[in-house]
Amino acid sequence: MSIYLTPQMLNPDFRPQQASERFGIIRRVSRSVVRKWRRRKLIATLEALDDRLLRDIGIVRGDIKHLVDGFDDRELRTVPVTPAHTATWLEGEGFKKAA
Repeated sequence: MSIYLTPQMLNPDFRPQQASERFGIIRRVSRSVVRKWRRRKLIATLEALDDRLLRDIGIVRGDIKHLVDGFDDRELRTVPVTPAHTATWLEGEGFKKAA
């Protein structure tokens, strides 16, 4: 007689991979949700830029969604500079601190 119980003793149909399969499904779903969130966030940020800035980086406003769809996970993790950040620097905030 065994002094400990194993999952196979309690349930003969138990497969050790069941738990890892469940976590794999959860991992894939969470990655998909995060990827879609990052995609929407990047699209919103690019659409917030004015046409001059988009033209400077070589993007046409109508191609933003198509362009972002081609990005991989590494590219979607990048943090773009938003107009709010550039506006404070352009207003001379950086020069006030230096002077």
